[in-house]
Amino acid sequence: MGTVTDEELDIVSSGPRRDNGTWWPGPDRSHWIAILVLGGVLTCLGLIMGLALQVAHQNDTINKLHATVRNSSHPAPATAAQATIEATVAYTLPDTADGSYSVVAVGIRPRPGSAVLTWLFVYGRHVHSGERYGLRQATCTGQDVTRSDLADGTADQDGNLTIVAPNLAITPQEGAWVEVYRSTDSTGLGGIQGPPLGRGASTFRDAPTC
Repeated sequence: MGTVTDEELDIVSSGPRRDNGTWWPGPDRSHWIAILVLGGVLTCLGLIMGLALQVAHQNDTINKLHATVRNSSHPAPATAAQATIEATVAYTLPDTADGSYSVVAVGIRPRPGSAVLTWLFVYGRHVHSGERYGLRQATCTGQDVTRSDLADGTADQDGNLTIVAPNLAITPQEGAWVEVYRSTDSTGLGGIQGPPLGRGASTFRDAPTC
């Protein structure tokens, strides 16, 4: 057996050592940069996928409404007027501890020359399964608030919620808003201030005061 020199010992002992005595080469700086870049890319992909799902959900709502309008028209002569969709606006409400909510407002003109009626679609995600939620309209009357229920719905077992409020005659007026709320205790969960299909509408987490 040959003699091992000090120089050979230095070569064998180079590199970081693991607890089991095996020698492994450590990652260099380029490896760490690649890992950080990959993490950033994955984070961006997650955000893009979330936005894409939300847009797809809203587009699906509009497509279903188009189908509803077509299917609800009774057979009639070719000259009979058909309902038309005049406008669509989508809102994302501020997140709450009780889930995330979005509202799609659709303006439908039942026939030429008639007033446009508003349909409101509320979607909730990550809400409490089996709990009931509602959509209400509120208006300031002096220092008081007058509220009226528009529609309600129950969250399914997966924590998803859908509320449909059709054929609403919403007129633009100051001090008015629509709001999503929890039915059990009437707690507001955010909404839209101003006419949902008009200019100047904005979302809120806490209801305005008169």
